[in-house]
Amino acid sequence: MQANGFAINTLDELEQAAVSLIRLDGRFAVLHERNGLPRLRTRQGGLEGLAWIVTGQLISARAAEAIWQRVSAALAPFEARQIAGLDIDEVAGLGLTRAKAQTIIDAAGAVRDGAFSFAALEAMDDAQAARALTNLRGIGRWSADIYLMTCLGRPDAWPAGDLAVRAGVQAFLGMPSLPAIAAMDGLASGWRPWRAVAARFLWDHYVETRLKGRVEAG
Repeated sequence: MQANGFAINTLDELEQAAVSLIRLDGRFAVLHERNGLPRLRTRQGGLEGLAWIVTGQLISARAAEAIWQRVSAALAPFEARQIAGLDIDEVAGLGLTRAKAQTIIDAAGAVRDGAFSFAALEAMDDAQAARALTNLRGIGRWSADIYLMTCLGRPDAWPAGDLAVRAGVQAFLGMPSLPAIAAMDGLASGWRPWRAVAARFLWDHYVETRLKGRVEAG
């Protein structure tokens, strides 16, 4: 349930949202004119979507994709009861850390036991959905924000702890150093309720500026 009744699940919806963001901050028009729309970045939700997010935590996109190919092949169709019954070594053996393997197993167990419902997130506002997700063992704010943004299409989800978004903010605002995570909400306050669109632009801007050596690599 989005506050403005809008979700970003298609390119047309992303285009509409980008127009609204640019009305709030015309500086995004420069990025739009230079590079066009950013990538849509949507993903299948549910246990599969959460497992994909957990897989990609704190590793490169290339490494994450290689591991995900093994995880998805082994765990599809991501049936909660089946995954909840797996041994941690079986899941970690797919290339995941034991902590990530345990997070996926525990999330499956919560669904199996009725303690958590991915479908119920649809009716929640962003704060409620984020709280429900972070109540799962091993799921922090970054994972919850990425789930809201990519799996639920929430237009104001803001992954403040994402290194690439922080570096994108640094380059976009001309900051001398990488902004602290604690400062990110304040820096993005003028982009509400379209911060997820800003994040998409800033991800792409980070890639562009990093190639030119103008931002910290982390």
